[in-house]
Amino acid sequence: MKSILKYGILVVAVAVSPVSAEIAESFGLGPRMVGFSGAGVASVSDWTATFYNIAGVTSPYTDRGFFGNQGSSQTAAGKIKLLRDDGSLQSNEKGSTDAVDKKLEAELLAETNKPTHELGMNYLFQASLPTLAPSRTNAKIAKNMDLATKNMVYGAVQLGLIFDTRTLFNTPKNMPIRMGLAISLRDNGTVATVNDTGAETYNFLRLGREAQRILIMTGIGAQVWKDRLSVGLGFNTFTGGKGSFNMSDVQIDPTGKFQTPNAQTQMDLTPAGAPTAGIQYRHNIKNRILLAGLSWRGETYMLMDPLDAGATTQLLQVDMPLRLSILDFFSPHTFTLGATYIHDDSLKISLDTEFQWWNRFEVNGARKIYMSTVGMSFQKFNNIFLVRLGAEAKPGKYIQKIQDLPLLARVGFSYTPAFTPDQTGYSNFLDNDKIAYSLGASYFLNSNSVVKAPVEIIFGFQHQIWLSRSTVKSGPVLTTTLPVSDPVNQPDYKYSVHVIVVSLGALVKF
Repeated sequence: MKSILKYGILVVAVAVSPVSAEIAESFGLGPRMVGFSGAGVASVSDWTATFYNIAGVTSPYTDRGFFGNQGSSQTAAGKIKLLRDDGSLQSNEKGSTDAVDKKLEAELLAETNKPTHELGMNYLFQASLPTLAPSRTNAKIAKNMDLATKNMVYGAVQLGLIFDTRTLFNTPKNMPIRMGLAISLRDNGTVATVNDTGAETYNFLRLGREAQRILIMTGIGAQVWKDRLSVGLGFNTFTGGKGSFNMSDVQIDPTGKFQTPNAQTQMDLTPAGAPTAGIQYRHNIKNRILLAGLSWRGETYMLMDPLDAGATTQLLQVDMPLRLSILDFFSPHTFTLGATYIHDDSLKISLDTEFQWWNRFEVNGARKIYMSTVGMSFQKFNNIFLVRLGAEAKPGKYIQKIQDLPLLARVGFSYTPAFTPDQTGYSNFLDNDKIAYSLGASYFLNSNSVVKAPVEIIFGFQHQIWLSRSTVKSGPVLTTTLPVSDPVNQPDYKYSVHVIVVSLGALVKF
C-alpha cells in the first residue's frame, strides 16, 4: 500500500509548468499593430503603446495628417504638414509654403499644446489551425492530442485609454504627461485559463488555453524634450499566491467513481507582475523624420507555491501529504529596439528587432522534486531574436481618384524563431519557427451630430505560419524509479500551425 501511495504522490507531483502568454503576445494588441505585424516600437503613439512602448503614450510623433483640426476645418486636415523641431510647419519638397497660411499654422500650434485624451476599443478574433501527426497512436496519445488542439478558436475584447494629466495639473512648461491603460480579455469573460498539464502531453505554447489570460497594463509617459524625446514607465499586472487543500474520509474505490470528501481550502492571492519601460526619440533630417525607440517588458508569470494538499483515507486512516505547485503564463524579459522613417505625411516605414530571454525559464517547485526523483533533466529554452517590418502609406498620394479619401493602408512582415529545443526526450513543448504577413487600413470619420470628435476606424489582418517541424524521440531513459520516456506513448511526430487573426476597432482622440 505504501509503495502504491508513494508512486501516486510522484504522479500527482509531475505537474509541469507550461510556458504561455497573454493574447497580446500571441496575436497582437489593437488593429493598427496587427496590421503592422507588431512593428513600430519607435512610432507607436496610440493606446497600444502601453503594451508595445509605454513612452508612446506621449510620443513626439502623432498622426496629424487626419486627426488634425477635422472638427473645425475640413480643409486644414488635408493641408497640415509635419512640424519642425521649433514647432513651425515644414515646407514641401519644392520649398513652397503657400498651401498653409499663418492662421492655420497658429491654429495647429495651439491645438498641439492642449491636453489630449484618447479612447480605443477593439475586437480581435483568432483561429489557430494546428496539424499534429504522430507516427503511431493509442488511447493515451489521442487524449494528449485532444488536450493540445482544443480551445484554438476564440476572440478577445481589447480596450485602451490615454489620459492627459494637464487637464488636472499644471506641468512644468506645459510638459505633456499622460497615463495609459490597456486591457485585453477573452470574449467569454475568462480571466485566466490555467493549463498545468504533464510534460509528456503535446503542448502548443502560446496557442489555445496557453494564451487565455487577462492583460492589464498601466503606465505613465512624459515628453521631457518637446517634440523630441519621450520616456515612460509602466506595470504589467497579474496575480500569484499560495494555498492548501485538506481532504478527509477519502474512500479507496477501484471503480473510479466520483466522491465528495470532507474538504477544506485556503488560498492567499496576491498581486504580481512586472515593470515596463520605454523611450522614443525623434530627429529631423532634411524635412524627413527619423524615430528611434527602445522598450522593455519585464518577466511575468503566475506562481502558486506552495500549494500543499493532504488527504486521509476512510479505510486505515492513511495520510497522503502532497506537495504541488502551479507556475503558468510565463513570459520572458523582452527587449525591443526599433526605428521608423517618415518620408512625408503619406509614407512611414518601421523596423524592429526584439530579444526574448527564454533560458531564464524554470519549472515549478513540485516539478523540480519529481525530476530529481526520476533523474530527469530539463532542456533549457533558447533565447531568440525576432524581426518585424511594417509600412504605412496614404493611397490617395499615389492614386489621384482617391486623393481626398481619408484612408491609410498598412502592410507588415515578421519572423520569429522557435524558442524550444528539439524534444527528443520526455517533454513535448511545441513551438516552431514562424513567419507572418499582415494587412491593415484606417478610415477617418469627421465629427458629426453624434460624435463630437473625429473617429478612426481601424482594421488589421494577420496570417501566422508555424513552419513544419519534425520530432524524433531518442527512446526511454531508465532510472532506478521510473522510465523517463515511454516509447509506447512517445512516438515521433510532425506538426505545423496556421493562425488567422482579424482585428477591428475604433479610436477617438479628444
